[in-house]
Amino acid sequence: MKTNKISIAFALATVVFTACQQKLPYDLKGTEHGVVINIRKVQGSSTTLSTDMNDGDYKVLLSIPEQQGDYSMLKEAQIMAIYTDGAKNKKSAKIVTGIKEFPYTATIDIADACSKLGVSTIQIGDRIEFTPCVTLNSGTQVDGWSELGGFNNTLFTGWQLPDGPFSYRVAYTAFAPFYKDHYQGNNIPWISDFGETGTANVTQITDLPPEKWIPSGVTASDLVGLRVEGDLFFSVGVLGTSLPDEGITMWINTQDYTLILPDQTVTESFQYPGMGDEGKGGFFEEGEGEVDTLNETVTFYFVPTFGDGYWFGGGFTMELQF
Repeated sequence: MKTNKISIAFALATVVFTACQQKLPYDLKGTEHGVVINIRKVQGSSTTLSTDMNDGDYKVLLSIPEQQGDYSMLKEAQIMAIYTDGAKNKKSAKIVTGIKEFPYTATIDIADACSKLGVSTIQIGDRIEFTPCVTLNSGTQVDGWSELGGFNNTLFTGWQLPDGPFSYRVAYTAFAPFYKDHYQGNNIPWISDFGETGTANVTQITDLPPEKWIPSGVTASDLVGLRVEGDLFFSVGVLGTSLPDEGITMWINTQDYTLILPDQTVTESFQYPGMGDEGKGGFFEEGEGEVDTLNETVTFYFVPTFGDGYWFGGGFTMELQF
């Protein structure tokens, strides 16, 4: 997948290219650098959330990938828990502090985490996510999630590391039963984070994702492949262009109901106006997502790019409603 991205700012239907030599509105030398921390579930530990707070073995591994910031400027790291109930209400709290050595394995006491979150019971549909936070030697605090901005470091999603793609959070959900046959069909409604709506045709496939995209410990029997086709990509919040051959391939990981979304070509027929062959082709990068087995929805985030590595300055979230 192409990585020489050039930012494109857009407002409404107008897309404006930013100049490579544009003067920045801040002192680049004065900006503060940080550290990106990867977080994973420890293989063999619990992958989903039990409604019994005293049940389960929850372990997460924090590591700092090579070349992800100056390690020397890190004073300490913390782990933040974000609780979301079935009505999408959220609470957050730091549950582990004082992390100074990496890699670091944390054993999470869910009952203790819930106490710090002010949560008395766990019900089907509830979710607890864990994300790293950092305190720099300068005193700057960089939280992995905030109520206003959501999760931090999302644009590193899909960055290939020796032990798999980078992850900025891990999620544990108290899942309702999963009915595989429900996740397919024609004219499946979708909605984007722009409020746009449409339909897609979803078929189940037996192909597997490239090996480098399969998390450690996940086998072929854990995966449900989906081919999603329809008016999905450049029509969403950008150009209003409807293309007949758009399609996205994804896999449901039934160990924890996250999605595997490899970088991929979405459409070869897209042509950005006035750019010739340089602006041809539509691509999908940095995808991630999850399944809500209670409401039977599939929500996924991706960054659309086109042509020779151009992008639209941000990502999109879409929800399929089965």
